[in-house]
Amino acid sequence: MAKIIKIPSVFVYDSKVVGVSQNNDNGESRQEIIKREVAEDDQLGLELEPDNVYDRNAVKVLSKEGNQIGYLNRDLAEKLHQAIENETEIHVRASWVNGDKMWGVGIRIELVS
Repeated sequence: MAKIIKIPSVFVYDSKVVGVSQNNDNGESRQEIIKREVAEDDQLGLELEPDNVYDRNAVKVLSKEGNQIGYLNRDLAEKLHQAIENETEIHVRASWVNGDKMWGVGIRIELVS
């Protein structure tokens, strides 16, 4: 008898974190957080922000220490909102970190279904 092995489907999204030049609600600079807490290949977190007045699908991007470094762009946040809400397995890592006057972070998101 044949053995059936389920291999999960993986959706991969490459993007960059937006809003990295802003400060967080507590006044802390996202630029300082990125410099201090984010390196290439670090695991990052995602968190819904349903009370965001600009976008009801807003998704915060968090450093491994849990501090906000920015947001997903609007289109990607809309695509991933339901998956995050349903606690779907999602792996997020920093694919690149660079900057001189302005720091930026690239992200790779793997959505396993």
